Amino acid sequence: MELDLALLGLIRLHQGVTGYELNRIIRESTGYLMSASLSHIYPALKRLHDRGLVSYIDTPLKNRPSKKVYMITAAGDTELQAWLEVPVESSLDFKPFCLKMAFSPLMRKETILQHIDREIACRESLRQQREPGIQVEVDYLDKEQFNRPRAELLWDGLYQVQSQTETLRVAWLKDWRKQLEHELKD
Repeated sequence: MELDLALLGLIRLHQGVTGYELNRIIRESTGYLMSASLSHIYPALKRLHDRGLVSYIDTPLKNRPSKKVYMITAAGDTELQAWLEVPVESSLDFKPFCLKMAFSPLMRKETILQHIDREIACRESLRQQREPGIQVEVDYLDKEQFNRPRAELLWDGLYQVQSQTETLRVAWLKDWRKQLEHELKD
């Protein structure tokens, strides 16, 4: 379903695009946020067409299968806009937020700021949940089987990476929000 919605967004951003071009766009832009190959894209385009969310112009080619050029329909745009409004589910994974924000040029300013505010709250909550640090892991460690100082060193390094990553994400999101709030016009 996420691929279908992402394809709707890409078709909306690049009206008159083929499945092959969508594959290239995904590889070169949003591919780090989701994976899709032609074997996923073409069935998704068929589903979208069957549901009336995209239309296409079939262009015959000599000695090759015809080329379908896709456009989003009014129903597709309505479905896309509804998805863009839905809050991103809170998760350790930052990619769902980034994927949704890849389509922020299609969103209202208010929606963009709401998504950022929710992500800031999510990241701050995740950071607070990790406040106890590695103590929980250390307390449950089988001390007879594992070297405690070694485990503490390894887990502390991992904890620091996770904690600092969340801190940097929150700071970046706050700065980005401030910039967008002042510069975007609705």
